[in-house]
Amino acid sequence: MYVFDWNTVGIAIDYIGRGLWLTVLVSFASLALGIALALPIGILRSTRNKLLFTVLSAYVELFRNVPVLVLVVWIYYVLPIMTGYNMGPIAAGILALSLSTSAFLAEVFRGGISGIAAGQREASASLGLNSFQTMRDVIIPQVFRRMLAPMLNQFIVLIKESALLSYIGVLEILQRGDQISTQFSRPLEAYTVVALFYFAICFSVSQISLRIERRFAIPE
Repeated sequence: MYVFDWNTVGIAIDYIGRGLWLTVLVSFASLALGIALALPIGILRSTRNKLLFTVLSAYVELFRNVPVLVLVVWIYYVLPIMTGYNMGPIAAGILALSLSTSAFLAEVFRGGISGIAAGQREASASLGLNSFQTMRDVIIPQVFRRMLAPMLNQFIVLIKESALLSYIGVLEILQRGDQISTQFSRPLEAYTVVALFYFAICFSVSQISLRIERRFAIPE
């Protein structure tokens, strides 16, 4: 009968917990960069320029349909061969997660922009606002408010996907769990602690996101 080793659990909690900040940092940086890429893509895809729409649609489809792990491996191992520039594992991981995130959020932003009533654009024009001012001052603030829930949900997805960076040696939660499992030959204890850490982070973020959603919900 298997005996749960609480000694290993204590060591695992301490050691794996030190990777918590890196998991959160990578996830937050990936979300921020993903939003920065997704917003202009979403705006430009909502225009009537066929060339831009085609090029950006190809971008979205590419990064939506390539598995994140493949992106991580390709950027870390293949891109340096092509460019001669060696990217660190953390930077490569953030870039891969950001590209994937931007593809999903670009569609969310495009849908949000398309969902704004045409009358608001007409009203803005009647007030003397040009297209840029209308997008910046009228459309985008409403889109961000409506898309708050999907963005927070994407943050939770990123926290879980950050585990894939252990494949390229980033010392986040899962990688530290791997090391504890190997060192002590106690995979059950090590990966149970890893799972609990991920649950604690994701559950906390989900509860915070619910409060933010209620706070900024648009009245029906």
